[in-house]
Amino acid sequence: MMIMLIARSADRRLIGERMSRMRVLEKILEEIEEETKQEDAPIYCGDVEIDGYVRMSVVEDIIRNHMNDGWIPVEEKLPDTEDYILISFKNFSVPAIGIYEKDKDGSGAFYIGDELETCIRQNLYVNAWQQLPVPYRPKEEDDV
Repeated sequence: MMIMLIARSADRRLIGERMSRMRVLEKILEEIEEETKQEDAPIYCGDVEIDGYVRMSVVEDIIRNHMNDGWIPVEEKLPDTEDYILISFKNFSVPAIGIYEKDKDGSGAFYIGDELETCIRQNLYVNAWQQLPVPYRPKEEDDV
């Protein structure tokens, strides 16, 4: 219940920030595509001519990877370890810290925090996950 209350208050802010980042990245993609297509002169890498479309596709792939902000769809890959991860839901807009536990038969389930019920039992459908960032550690000051 507490998760739902916290999520409601942060929901709009998080969605707005993510949408703003996505719009900026889309504008960058459009600008790169426009500038790349306007180049008529060939580019060479050694004696090999490099096609402008190839260059654009590489740039586009890099930016699109960042647009996912590190999220890994569960259809592509499930977490390997039983470490805490950040999980995203198909039917709930605020991510949560959780864990993926594998059963003996090879199947598994996602859990929020240390809860005993799976996400599915709580009607939460995980669609992606990502590693948690490294916790903040203050720099140690050298004794003078």
